[in-house]
Order: sequence, then structure tokens, then C-alpha cells
Amino acid sequence: MSAIFNFFYIYDPWLFHFFRMAFFSGFVALFFLIIKLYRNKQIQGIFIPLDNLVVIIILIMFSFIPLLLNRSKDLSVVIQYTKFLIFFICAVGIYNLFYYFPNGKFTLIRDLKIGVIVQFCVGILSLIGISFITEFALSTNALLVRFYGSEQEYRLYNITSSAFFQLSVFYLFLLNFLLAYNKKYNNINPIFLFLILFIGLISGRTFIMLSIVSISFYFKKEYILPLLAFFMTCLFLAINFSQHKYVAHALEPLINLINDHSLHSSSTDILIRKHLFLPEIKQILIGDGYYFTEQGKYYGHTDSGFLRQILYGGFSYLIICFLFTAYFVYKVATNWFDGSKVFILSTLLILSILNVKADTYAFPNLMMMFLIFLSFFGHNSKFSIVLAGRK
Repeated sequence: MSAIFNFFYIYDPWLFHFFRMAFFSGFVALFFLIIKLYRNKQIQGIFIPLDNLVVIIILIMFSFIPLLLNRSKDLSVVIQYTKFLIFFICAVGIYNLFYYFPNGKFTLIRDLKIGVIVQFCVGILSLIGISFITEFALSTNALLVRFYGSEQEYRLYNITSSAFFQLSVFYLFLLNFLLAYNKKYNNINPIFLFLILFIGLISGRTFIMLSIVSISFYFKKEYILPLLAFFMTCLFLAINFSQHKYVAHALEPLINLINDHSLHSSSTDILIRKHLFLPEIKQILIGDGYYFTEQGKYYGHTDSGFLRQILYGGFSYLIICFLFTAYFVYKVATNWFDGSKVFILSTLLILSILNVKADTYAFPNLMMMFLIFLSFFGHNSKFSIVLAGRK
């Protein structure tokens, strides 16, 4: 049962494009948790990391400052950060119902592995043309009609609401976390490296390029075989099926390397030409107080996370977003890996590189939800045990 709730919360599929399973699973977990409390079966009480809650509230409060300084009415950033509060409440329910016991970490790792297997099966079955699997996977995303039938449709072949870059961000963090866990405990089969690389490739080329960082930090000789198998699979596809629209898009850098001896890709070229620029002095100091334009486009017409945050609230606001993210990375490192500096460095390095391309710092995506959820495990924080049941 925990694996089902975990899957729905972590991957947050939107059934029929609108029904958010992360919220549903979280509130159902809270309902059953309340029943257990009422029946006096939640003997250990409920664990609530209050410092996490305080940090989220502080981020929301800081998000009002650019609005006040610039007399802006763009509440989009404040609204998106309030999602953290909802996810936090859902995390309280799921963590306490399924993982608040001595073997909770082991159970979570088991559930994460089940999720990886499910996504791998969905991805491979969709790619080979099992139509009902493909249709089901597409029905769990946000409605992205313009990508249906395109060369990028394969990137929607996962049971999740997330897609494209933000899904790559999630899989990169999941890979880094599981490799760090296996480095410490050595109890994850190396085949899972191949599975994550495969579903990560489905999410986008960004994943493959930056997965090298995690593998370099946590390399073990046991990984040679799955890495070789994955590389040979990619090489076979690039050589023999380079004209297939999915292969041509997914393996564009590798195909370019084979044909032109260069690793460039169209998305990187567009990022450099159109989305990176130097903001004005006033924007660097206090921002403009806008994240979206009145037309619903990103303010400044840039995809870069660094620039979006600077344009909204200035360099100081960018630092606040970084510190928010770094706080939860530090908590996960402390609670799971004895404060491992390698985990902190590798995670922040990956997220910082990704933030050049799009939002990763303090952005309410799957990765940040997962990061906050992981911070519940371990009690190296100020916390409260409440609602211990009836006497």
C-alpha cells in the first residue's frame, strides 16, 4: 500500500489531465491517519518538522517584498510557493502513515525502486507501440496537445504530470540520491542504474548530459556493466535509427558527435542565443516584481532560472531561493548520509547548472516535493509530536 501512495505523491500524475493524485493521496493518507489517532492506534504520535514549515513560510514572506518594492500585482510567485504548504501537509500524512517507524527509510527505498520499475515498463511499452499504455501515460500529464504526434511525444511516456525539463530535474536528483544511498549501504542492484538512465533519457537530453556528474561522484565498479549496456543501446539506436523522429531528438548530441564530431544540440543553441542576457542594474538590485507578463509569458522572455528570479526580485531574491533549496539539501544529507559533503556538493552543483536553463531553485516541481519529503526522515531538527491519540 505504501508503494501506491508513494508513487502517486512523488510522481503526481494528473488523471484525465486535471485530477492531482499527489493531493488526493496526501489527503487520503491524512484521513486514515486521523482515524488511527481516533482509535488510538498511532501510538508514536505524529511527527511534524516545524523548522521545514517555518522555512517555507519565510520563503513566501520574502516573495512579497519584490511586489511591494515595485508596486506589482503579479502574485504568481506567491501562489506557486503556497503549493509548498499543501505538499508539506500531504507529506505529513504520507510520512506518518507509512514511514514513521524504525525501518521507514528501507521501506521508502523499496517503494522508490518499485516506482522506477513501473515507469520503465510504461516507457518501454509505450515506445514499442502498445496503444492503451501510451494513451494512459498521455492522460496523466497536463494537457499538452501541441506535442502529441510530434518528435517529442515520447517525453510524455511516464505516469506523471511533469514533463520535459522539470522531469529531467527530478530524475537527476533521484539518480543522485539513490547512488549516494547505494554508496553508503550497497544494497541497490546495479540494474536500477540502467533503468533510471533509460527513463531519464525519455525525460530529455539534459538528463543524460548531467547524469555524468552523479555517476562520477559515486562511481563503483559494479556500475560498469549497466553503463556499458546503456551506452551500447544508445549507440546502436544512433547508428541504425537516426532517422526515426524520437531517436533523432533524444540522441541528437550523440548523432551529431558521430556525424559532425560535435556535441551541440538545438536546445542549447537556442538557450545561448535567445534566453541569456545581462539584466539592468535596477533589475539586479531589486528586480521588477514580475514573473509572468499579462499575456501569461515568462517575464523577460527567458527560460533561465537565474534570470527569472533576478528579474522578479533581484540578486538578493536569487540568493534566498538558493538558500531555501540548500537548506533542504543539507537536511537530507544530514538525515540520510551523516551530513555528507559529497551529496551536498553534487546535488547543489547539478541544480545550479540546471538553473541556468530553467527554474530549479525553490521551484515547486517534483524534485522539490521529493526533496522536502526526504527531509522528514530523521529527527535532526526541531520537531513536534502532536495528536498522540485518545487516553
